[in-house]
Amino acid sequence: MAVLLPDRHLTAYVLSHPWTRDKLGAPVPPPPGARPAPRGTWPGAAAEQIDGSWTLRADPAAWPLKAGDVLTDGVRSWTVATALLKRVPGYGAADYIAVTATLNPPEVP
Repeated sequence: MAVLLPDRHLTAYVLSHPWTRDKLGAPVPPPPGARPAPRGTWPGAAAEQIDGSWTLRADPAAWPLKAGDVLTDGVRSWTVATALLKRVPGYGAADYIAVTATLNPPEVP
């Protein structure tokens, strides 16, 4: 596995978790296109994969990230599909958040 060094700054737009619930107790997602205020901006990296998906690395200060949250570098934005906090024992400076995401809007071949 290759190491992705920070090559941009990523701003996190994090949806409120958990979502509000309706009268029956079912989760109600926010309206389409609604974007919360940014949580912050941190160093990160992004790489497009052969299959068109994206792999991002974000600073652990952005944790927690969940599916549906949005990361942007000011030029592109991505919707988080999965996020996993990776800790390197004894080397806190090497910790990162591994993110798989889709580009917004997706590229058309």
